[in-house]
Amino acid sequence: MTTQAWTGFETTRRTTAPGPFPAVARADDPIRAVDEAVRAVLAEMFGPARAATPTPPRSAVEPVFADRLLGLKQAQALAPGTTIRIAAGTVVTPLARDLLKKNDVVVRLAGLAEVAATARGEWAFAIESGAGWLSALRRSLLEDAGLWRELDPDVDAAAAWLGAGSGRGALLVTSDGATAVWRGCQRPGVRAAFASEPADVHRATETLGANLIVIDPAAKSIAWIKQLATAFRRAGAPRDPFEAGRGIGGTP
Repeated sequence: MTTQAWTGFETTRRTTAPGPFPAVARADDPIRAVDEAVRAVLAEMFGPARAATPTPPRSAVEPVFADRLLGLKQAQALAPGTTIRIAAGTVVTPLARDLLKKNDVVVRLAGLAEVAATARGEWAFAIESGAGWLSALRRSLLEDAGLWRELDPDVDAAAAWLGAGSGRGALLVTSDGATAVWRGCQRPGVRAAFASEPADVHRATETLGANLIVIDPAAKSIAWIKQLATAFRRAGAPRDPFEAGRGIGGTP
C-alpha cells in the first residue's frame, strides 16, 4: 500500500471505524500507525504488557545448604514458612522432612546459578590425568555455566594461581592428596586441606579459611565430588582468618 493510499485509509478509519485502533496515530507515519495498531490489538486480547520480573539482589537469594544430610537439628533451626535451597546430593532425613512439612518450610533444589549467587570469589579446578571418568568430571565442571576455570593438574600451578589474587579458591583432584596438601601449605598464601565429606570442607573453610581443597577421587562418584565443590563455593570467597580478624589467631 502506498503512503497516499494509507493516508486516505487512515483518515477514513479514524473517523468511521470503531475498535481498539488508536486515534492518535499520525496519518503521515504509516509505520508508527501499524505498530500502535498492533500493540492496541494485543493489549485488548491479552491485557497490558507486564513488566519483566526483576532479578532479586544477591542478598535476597536464600543460602544453599550443601551438607550431605539435612537432619532434624538443621530443620529445627529454620523458621516456619521460610524457604531453604539444598544442593544436589543432599539427603533430607524422614524426621526432618516431617518437621519441615509441619512448619510449612519449602525445600527447593538449588541450581548451579543459585550456588554461584550465594558465593563470591574466583574458582578454579585441577584434575590429574587418569581414569576415563575423571575426564568426564572435567567436562562436567567446564560445562557448569562458566563457574570454574581449569588449571594445569599440578599443585604448584594451583598455588601460583591462588597467590596471584585475593578471594580465590581452587579444587585439586589427585590420588596423592597427602603430598598435595603438604606441598600446598609450603607456598605463601596457600591454605590447603584434605576433604572427603562436605563437613570436612565446611570445617576447613570456617576455621582455616582454606583456599585449596584437595580431594582423592578413589571410591567417589562425579556427583559426590561436585557436591564437595558446591560446599566449597557455598562458603564464599576464601579469606585468611589471621587477616580477617576471625578464627584461629585472630581477634573477634
